[in-house]
Amino acid sequence: MIKKEMISLNIELSDRREVLEYLVNQAAANGLISEQEPFLTAVIEREKLVSTCVDFNVAIPHGKSSVVNEPFISYLSTNEAFQWDDREDDIVKYIFLIGVPQNGGSKIHLKYISQVSKKLMDEDFRNQLFECSDRDQAFKLLNSINEEIKIEQ
Repeated sequence: MIKKEMISLNIELSDRREVLEYLVNQAAANGLISEQEPFLTAVIEREKLVSTCVDFNVAIPHGKSSVVNEPFISYLSTNEAFQWDDREDDIVKYIFLIGVPQNGGSKIHLKYISQVSKKLMDEDFRNQLFECSDRDQAFKLLNSINEEIKIEQ
């Protein structure tokens, strides 16, 4: 679910659309999606319903699409926190993008969101992750989410 190549730290982005485009480009470059625009549209349409901001300066945007080749979770931290949704005051600095195939089961994205959220409730985990400045270090930490998802399957 989480691949080292899908982790980006301290990126100079300060706009939701820029962040989503960056992560979608990354997913395409790693073969996780076959087309960028349909998946980006799915994620943006989901954001229009309700903002995906959660506590701790985190957003968990997600989308289901037929162009998703395999389920994935990507992680990005920005240099500076920014307002994620102009309908709300939530400030975001840490973003998890979740992608699942349209026909991959109706609830798989909810399981991924649940696992990410559960890990973020752990203050030690959260602090360690937010302090990461190295992709390998972040992957080692985030890989625990992979392990917990495998156990549940």
